[in-house]
Amino acid sequence: MEERTIWQIKDGEIRKSGLSHFVMMALFTGVGVVVGTFGSIAIPMGMVSAFWPGQAIQSVSCIWYGGWGAISAVVFPIISNAIAGSAALPISIAYIPGNLAQGIFAGIAFRKMNCDPRLRSFKDWLVFLLFGTVLANIIGAAWGNFVLYLFGMITPDAIPVSFLGWFIGNSVASGILGIIMLKYLSPLVMKTKTFCKGLWA
Repeated sequence: MEERTIWQIKDGEIRKSGLSHFVMMALFTGVGVVVGTFGSIAIPMGMVSAFWPGQAIQSVSCIWYGGWGAISAVVFPIISNAIAGSAALPISIAYIPGNLAQGIFAGIAFRKMNCDPRLRSFKDWLVFLLFGTVLANIIGAAWGNFVLYLFGMITPDAIPVSFLGWFIGNSVASGILGIIMLKYLSPLVMKTKTFCKGLWA
């Protein structure tokens, strides 16, 4: 079946990273900056956002572009936080492990479980919702609130509310925007040479 061979290198197929992958990384970083900044400003809830669509960009970019997407997932929140004024640079840098997790969970899961980015089966939907939204954002929200606590930005009593706001805000956004992107843009992306079956190509 086609869905079982999406991530496999075909006989005679040569895949290598190049300038086009760097361009797509830069493009997704730019898109992430715009979307992330909008989310940070639009519906703030204390130190977090109640709707942050940037997480959808993180998951989808890692599904489509592997390691290039992971770089984008780490870089663009630093820039968008600076533009929105939602986090100082040291805090944004400390967020990096959480942002990385929010991106790579879906990318790894889709490759390991042979899922189709076009979301053609129940398994594809389930894996994206579970790994690209729920689990990714549990880790991201937990790490993010840990960072905020370390920097003295929130008290222990505020952590549960902040965690729920972070988790729900990211998950809802990813569930909506991420699904739309995968469902309608994956057929186009997968025809390009920049689509990464492996980590870098």
